[in-house]
Amino acid sequence: WDHPEGALQQQQFWRIFEACLERLPPQQARIFMMREFVELETDEICQAVGLTQNNLFVSLHRSRLRLRECLENNWFTEGTQP
Repeated sequence: WDHPEGALQQQQFWRIFEACLERLPPQQARIFMMREFVELETDEICQAVGLTQNNLFVSLHRSRLRLRECLENNWFTEGTQP
């Protein structure tokens, strides 16, 4: 309750982030979530989705680029910066 405006902005950010995540190809979104939110190791992810480490790293790179672009277009450029 100390910073209700900050909490509201954070909620708005996560809504936009979720929308951006949903725009990723399903495999990329799954891999990104496994790595960044579930914090699985490279070998665990590769085994679960059937990718080589190189393909995993390429997929993570692409998903991060797409998320960054989406967030830049839908969060940071609309003046809703925290």
